[in-house]
Amino acid sequence: MRRLLILLVLTGCTDLGPKDEDASLEVVYDPQGVPAFAGQALMIQSCGAGAFCHAEADASERRYGAPAGLDFDLRVASTGADPEVEAAERLERDQLRTIAVRHHVWEQVHAGAMPPGGAAGEAYAGETAHVRFERVAADGVSFTPLPGLETEEGRELLRVWLASGAPVVERTEPRGDGEPNVTGFTVAPCARTCVDLTWESIHAEILAPSCASSSCHDAQEPEGALDLSGGPDAVLQRITGAPAEGALCVASGTPILTPGSPERSLLYVKMAATSSSEVCGNRMPQAGNPPSEQALCAIEAWIRCGACGAGDASCDDCIDEARASCGVTIEAGEPRCTAPSACPNRP
Repeated sequence: MRRLLILLVLTGCTDLGPKDEDASLEVVYDPQGVPAFAGQALMIQSCGAGAFCHAEADASERRYGAPAGLDFDLRVASTGADPEVEAAERLERDQLRTIAVRHHVWEQVHAGAMPPGGAAGEAYAGETAHVRFERVAADGVSFTPLPGLETEEGRELLRVWLASGAPVVERTEPRGDGEPNVTGFTVAPCARTCVDLTWESIHAEILAPSCASSSCHDAQEPEGALDLSGGPDAVLQRITGAPAEGALCVASGTPILTPGSPERSLLYVKMAATSSSEVCGNRMPQAGNPPSEQALCAIEAWIRCGACGAGDASCDDCIDEARASCGVTIEAGEPRCTAPSACPNRP
């Protein structure tokens, strides 16, 4: 690996040009609101997103010809307060590798050799089509796609970032242990969705993407014996009135969901907590973006109105009255936030 890095540094001599530290710190967001700097995001979505090509844990057949050891996994290390030291060290390791071979990276991109073309390029593009970031305008609410490396604008974003030291967003919340970051910046996540005060919206926008993953509350080995996988009707039936079974919460006597009582519903209490010291076990979600104030308001109001599922109209009047307090209107059948949270384009 060391010989490979030396060879790349010696052969990659294309001039990177002037740096622009302010431009290199432009913040962009993925559809879930996870931030990254623009050049970092281009490396993530163009170099394998931690799963293919230039990813540390890749099997050889998934590298699509990328040299062994030439890894550029620059994904954000943590989207919660947990230190996630191993992930932060991975980010630091691959950031330093990127800096060491930055001239070679730029040479390959500038020449059009990377990302790959041909059959390998088609296979890779199909694997990573879901990994995309967007730029945010000065108003904080208008988004446009981040230009790709096939465009002159995208290549210039990468060049400036490389020339300016390849800064990275390390995490979205300060470390809960009070220690400094390992290598990068802390940039808050961005609320990209508007959550309606209905179970369908809460399930689709919060629980399904943030809680029902294989590392948390899936059907195989769910944390705390709480399975949140499956369709909304099945999940709601499973959690309504269900006692906590996790070792750290069973003694609390607080059910997972108590219709009419958010304060007696772990589903809400653990999301609303600002730290794990406030609740049994850990605050939720442990991974992924914490719910926005608007999302928490929607969950609280839905539970207080009776925690109705699809087809149950007994909560409709209460929900209609509560929408305004949670900043939600319904336009063409879709929820719209009356005061969407602004997403900064600089740290």
